[in-house]
Amino acid sequence: MRKSIQLLSVLVLVMLMSACTGIPLGSGGQIGQEKPLSAWELFDYSALDYNPGEVLVKTTDFAELEAFAQEHGGAVLQTWPEIRWALVSGVAELEFIEAVRKTASVVVAEPNMMYELPEPPTDTRVLSADELEAEDYDKQWGLDTIQAPTAWDITTGDPNVVVAIVDTGVNTFHPEFADTVWVGPHDVTGEELEMLDIQGHGTHVAGIAAADGRTGKMAGVVWDSPIMPIKVMDLDGMIWTQYLIDAMLYMGDYAEEHGVRIVANMSIGGRGYSVAFKDAIDYAAERGVLLVTSAGNSYRRIISYPSAYNGVVSVAASTPHDTKADFSSEGWWNAVAAPGVMIWSTYIHGPDYPFGNDFAFLQGTSMASPFVAGAAALLLAEQPHLTPLEIKNQIEQTARGGSFSEALGHGILDAAALLGPLEPMTYGSLDVATNVPDYGLVTVMHANSNTLAAYGTTGADGGHRFWAMRPGSYNVVLSVYDFGTGEFHIQQQQVTVTADATASASFQFELTPLER
Repeated sequence: MRKSIQLLSVLVLVMLMSACTGIPLGSGGQIGQEKPLSAWELFDYSALDYNPGEVLVKTTDFAELEAFAQEHGGAVLQTWPEIRWALVSGVAELEFIEAVRKTASVVVAEPNMMYELPEPPTDTRVLSADELEAEDYDKQWGLDTIQAPTAWDITTGDPNVVVAIVDTGVNTFHPEFADTVWVGPHDVTGEELEMLDIQGHGTHVAGIAAADGRTGKMAGVVWDSPIMPIKVMDLDGMIWTQYLIDAMLYMGDYAEEHGVRIVANMSIGGRGYSVAFKDAIDYAAERGVLLVTSAGNSYRRIISYPSAYNGVVSVAASTPHDTKADFSSEGWWNAVAAPGVMIWSTYIHGPDYPFGNDFAFLQGTSMASPFVAGAAALLLAEQPHLTPLEIKNQIEQTARGGSFSEALGHGILDAAALLGPLEPMTYGSLDVATNVPDYGLVTVMHANSNTLAAYGTTGADGGHRFWAMRPGSYNVVLSVYDFGTGEFHIQQQQVTVTADATASASFQFELTPLER
């Protein structure tokens, strides 16, 4: 059962308030003051839904964590050694987080938060096969808007570029997918239903991104890419952080093992900043996986994750007039916009499920995101060497619009221009070096607005690289818990990030000697 508890971390509250309303951090926490709040002091999870009794912990010693969990009446339920995270179950969430953070092997801890499909706008029409006209391409207004026919003259995709649908599953029995190649279907919920979709959302998204335009009644943006269904919603309708971690690691490992490139569409969002989820996204990105996600259907400026993580391609929804759809969320995190109003695609509905031949007009940023995912797959078919950041940069810099806005990002997706010459890199990176391996907590804030730009932890070498950083001035705050004295040590530096370059910040701490 889902449990709503008012426990939003001040860290998350800072992001929501300052990003959405312009309110500064407040007493003791405003960057530029003598003593900013440490990252641990900012943790106070509220206004979030999370799985009761479960905590995600980043640790350098899984055995020590198991012993500590047992002392508190719980157990380690799952581990992800690749990113040093574990799922602890059977504990009182807040009390356990407060206690475990003082364990020398623990880096950070957070609840197992909930994510959800964006609330769909109204005006949905479900059509049976008998209601469809002979010529159905006319229903797909979005393809002409993004210049897909011109792009198809260049490429229709490549079998070595996989389109992953991280969603409610995909109804692979739909006749529209009769000739589709399915790879690595995976159900991270443990229900082993990866080839089904009882909700319909993932099936609709899959058709937009990658239905073969040579056969059937409709065309996706990319035709020759295999589809990888990854089911992250369980039969109770829940999407937990642990599912999303599994999905990211699965794609990263699959890409590395099979030598393919993966573009992942995730039309899912949540209000909480999960360090575990971001670590998993970075793991996949390091193996060439690009994450494309929906901006949300909040009608206003409300932050959502994963869309606001640095490096992710956040997609807003546009109308046939190249204006923002009224429901589409706005924000500095939006990368680009794509058609999202009354989008026609494959669906599941009615008594013939799962063998139905249904289609539907749906709308939302969930429908906009797969247009971009399909276009990214076309780009990789032509230039498979591109990194996720280079793909993101090319999508943004070739968009139709000319300037950035929080409503449409860099403009309307242009698949034809996307396949043209590579544009100069507009992002930079930031290297943080310390003498504190494994347990330093780093927050990177926009210097002019105090909004969170990125968050991370120091690795085994004491460093952390923040990639996909927009040019600008940032305040870097490093928080270290001194296990010898039980106190926090905090240092900060201001750095300037420039395009196509790496900025740096270095920290040195004198800590009480402690056997770790």
